Amino acid sequence: MQRINQNTFEIIKDIIARNLEIDREAIDLEFKFHHFIDRVAEHRQKLSGAEGLLDYIEAANIYVDLSEAFDLHFFADFTDCACITVGDLVNLIQLKLDSLVWFID
Repeated sequence: MQRINQNTFEIIKDIIARNLEIDREAIDLEFKFHHFIDRVAEHRQKLSGAEGLLDYIEAANIYVDLSEAFDLHFFADFTDCACITVGDLVNLIQLKLDSLVWFID
């Protein structure tokens, strides 16, 4: 894993914590929020009795918020992944930001 940019990590933690309504200190680089979202969606479906709920609305909100915060469009980068960690997000966002810096110079 490459060196983690602490500012990027802090922004990501804030966005995930806000969207999932959890303590930001519970989020580390190995935090697998896709598994958490799956459990939340399953629980909501059981409570409502509706199987047609939008299971990944939390994930979609996180990706949209991250895209806006970093002015990046990367939603499709994770569509084939079964589980995404915060470290994966930090690395991808930092790679994209670093590549933008090279083009600007």
